[in-house]
Formats: sequence, structure tokens, C-alpha cells
Amino acid sequence: MILPVTANLKEIEEKGRNYQWVRPEFCLRCRGIHLWGHGFVGSWFDGYSRVLLLRRYRCPLCGCIIKLRPKGYFKRFQAKIETIRFHIARRLKTGKWPQGCSCSRCRHWLSALKRQTMAHLGIEWIGHLSEAFDRLIEMGKVPVSRSI
Repeated sequence: MILPVTANLKEIEEKGRNYQWVRPEFCLRCRGIHLWGHGFVGSWFDGYSRVLLLRRYRCPLCGCIIKLRPKGYFKRFQAKIETIRFHIARRLKTGKWPQGCSCSRCRHWLSALKRQTMAHLGIEWIGHLSEAFDRLIEMGKVPVSRSI
């Protein structure tokens, strides 16, 4: 289970395992109040040249493992949500990808957004992909995920 938390990526990079993560108050699955530290897991983020260590906790009651992840990122994505939204919106508005983006990566995002829109919102939303992006987030979906 992934828990979005307020965290400073720059500090995480500098301090590594010594970064002061905020411990969850209870298990997200069973609401148990005793959580054990369960080590760290490496994750890549845009703008950082090495893996950043993210804290994990384990619930001894139900066995749920909770990974803390900085807010503003979809799970399994290295780019910020705002960055993804900006690149897609710029493409839809101007017909060109913004400077400095990986065009193949952005094409994957746009293609996945179209697929998610069709699957969850219907064909009438295809002409309104910027709005569909926000609507899918409201529905709890990752709008640029390749899996439906």
C-alpha cells in the first residue's frame, strides 16, 4: 500500500536513511496502531541522478506493508503530476511537445490518457482530454497509467 506524505526530495537525497519520515498513526488496512519499521526501498524521481530511499512500515496484525511516497506523484511514476499535466496540456493546445521533454515518454502519457478516458468516461470525453485528466484523478484513477 502506498501512502502519499509531505516530504522533501532534496532532503531525502542528502540524508538518505537519516531522513525523518512521519510515521503513520495506524495501519491503512486494519486500523491497527502498532507499525514496525520495514526498511527502505529505492525509487527513481525526475531530476535526481540516483535512487532515493523511501521508508516502509509493516503492520504486525494484518501484514500490510505501507510505503511512504512524496505527495504529487502517481505510484510507479517518476515525474510529478503537474509536469505530466503540463506536457499533455501544451501538446493539446499547440500541437507540439514542450522543450526539454522526452517525446516518446510524453506520447506514452497521451496514449494512455486516451485509453483511460475511453475506458472510464466514454468517447464523448476524447475532445476534452485536459478535463478528462482531472476527472480521472477525481475518480481515483491514474489517468496516464497503461493498465486499465
